[in-house]
Amino acid sequence: MRGKRSVAALSGAVLVTLATACGSGQDGGSAAADGTCTPDRAGGTVTMGTYSEPRGLDPVGQPGNAVTGGTEITALFDTLIDWNATKQAYEPRVAQSLEPDAGFVHWTLTLRPGVKFGNGDPLTADDVKASIARHQAPDNAQASRGEVAVVSAVDVVDPHTVRFTLNAPYPDFPHVLATDVGMITNPRVVQQRGADGFAKNPAGGGVGPYEVERYAPGEEIVLKAKPDYWGGPVCVQTLRFVRVAGAEATYQALANGELDVAFLREPQVIAEARQAGYHDLSTLINYGEGVIMNSAAGKATANLTVRRAVVAAVDPQGVNQRVFNGTAPATSALVHPDTPGLYGGEQGPAHDPALARQLVAQARAAGWDGTISLVADNTPTRVNEAIAVKAQLESVGFTVRMDTSQPLQDVIKRVTVDRDYELALWGPQFFAEGTWASINRQLNSASPANYYSYRNPDIDHELGELRAAASTDEKKAVLGQMQLAFNADPFAANLAAVEESVVHRDRVGGLQLSRGSIVRFDKAFVSDGS
Repeated sequence: MRGKRSVAALSGAVLVTLATACGSGQDGGSAAADGTCTPDRAGGTVTMGTYSEPRGLDPVGQPGNAVTGGTEITALFDTLIDWNATKQAYEPRVAQSLEPDAGFVHWTLTLRPGVKFGNGDPLTADDVKASIARHQAPDNAQASRGEVAVVSAVDVVDPHTVRFTLNAPYPDFPHVLATDVGMITNPRVVQQRGADGFAKNPAGGGVGPYEVERYAPGEEIVLKAKPDYWGGPVCVQTLRFVRVAGAEATYQALANGELDVAFLREPQVIAEARQAGYHDLSTLINYGEGVIMNSAAGKATANLTVRRAVVAAVDPQGVNQRVFNGTAPATSALVHPDTPGLYGGEQGPAHDPALARQLVAQARAAGWDGTISLVADNTPTRVNEAIAVKAQLESVGFTVRMDTSQPLQDVIKRVTVDRDYELALWGPQFFAEGTWASINRQLNSASPANYYSYRNPDIDHELGELRAAASTDEKKAVLGQMQLAFNADPFAANLAAVEESVVHRDRVGGLQLSRGSIVRFDKAFVSDGS
């Protein structure tokens, strides 16, 4: 992605200098979307069904994507930079401009004039520096600390200007400021309430188009539009976010009129919604569904021969047909062919049962007993996937011990904290926007988030090349080399990219899709004003 290179120009000229606020990237596919938010359209409530609840409303300490409350938190805090999913480009948002030097090491950010926090405090460069420091703090265990690790210094030039110094060239640095790192928090409100209090009640602490009205974990999150939002007017006056358990139930709530907007992640349900004529904003995430393998010493999967046998045995198309009725974007490759601007043609490993049998026999001859463990969470879809993968592995000579008894939270702990697995159904999730950041965080040999104990110097080298890549062609070439390295030394058997879709009723218009499947509501409106 990022093929327009609005943030990766090889010349080193101004990269993010558009002065317009947020009129791009909106969904014009519905009757309600014929037009834009104007003062005469103000009014109404929109209810959205979400995938899961955020652990709090503070951008610090959150994973920062739509699956975990990113839409709600973005509505409260906004971001310095925005990823325009329609244009496949980064654009200024709360920032007026972001300009690099010729080497992509020093970046100068200028804030828009007149932006205020919800409590009336003006947004300043000092506030940006203080907010960035919160993400860099050692007690921040979330991905944002890894994102902002590229920044070695933040210097305040004047009240509206910040200069970032990076630890190495990074042409895609705007990505960092489009994540939760770019959601600036009011340091005075944070200090007054403390971290825990701020997470429960961040009122006055953000510069986004909405303010929190009610935060009731397990029930709902209600936001009210600000009358003085810097990018206004804001038409939809009330946003209500609720979680409905399961994709099918969420879709049915949409169909029944209980929801106006719904976040869906299961391919069969997305296909059902499209067939019914609902409008959607979708994001394709690479390496979104697969079988990860633990390379730690003492595990059967520490043996490269065993890992290669797993990859050769697993058939993405077979799993897709059995579990998803053929609706998933199945692939064994690192980059799905439908990913704009990143797919260079390199193929993933082929499904080859004969090779898998040969490799299993080879590993057995060297002393392995053929037994391997597979863990998946106890949701119906994952259980069905696990059964399908187990059958494929056993057909080539593996003896599989399958555990599908635990809920998702326990499997997450088992993989990310305890590292107690050999095979696990998991989604590494390599986002097309910020590709280097998501892959580096998980596969760099030195990364604490490398849950796979995967150590590959060729991948470490290619990660360095990917970070420095400034053009689409350069990125494609590097990702192609990474695919070849994964084919020879796999860390996972990829099953499919994952599509996330924000589906909405016809009465809602003006939604804008951003990074991580986040939708923005500041230019949204309802057709009937209700």
